[in-house]
Amino acid sequence: MWRSAGNAVALGLEIGVCLAIGVLGGHFLDRKFNTHWIMYLGLFFGLGAAIKGIMRVTKAYKREVENSGDKGGGGGAGAN
Repeated sequence: MWRSAGNAVALGLEIGVCLAIGVLGGHFLDRKFNTHWIMYLGLFFGLGAAIKGIMRVTKAYKREVENSGDKGGGGGAGAN
């Protein structure tokens, strides 16, 4: 349970950092080169990196669920 919670928190931080780096980096480059479109490009790349992180965590979660299902146990909430 705590492992899943930790993964969720890490994913949230990863999404926020990816978007912040993209937007802030783009904003910095916009001011440096006196443009107004690079920030949107940074946002686009940050969003792509965030989606890639979501896909990575989703694959790992699916793999973990499949492996835990193979172990048997069957002690879920309906077992009472």
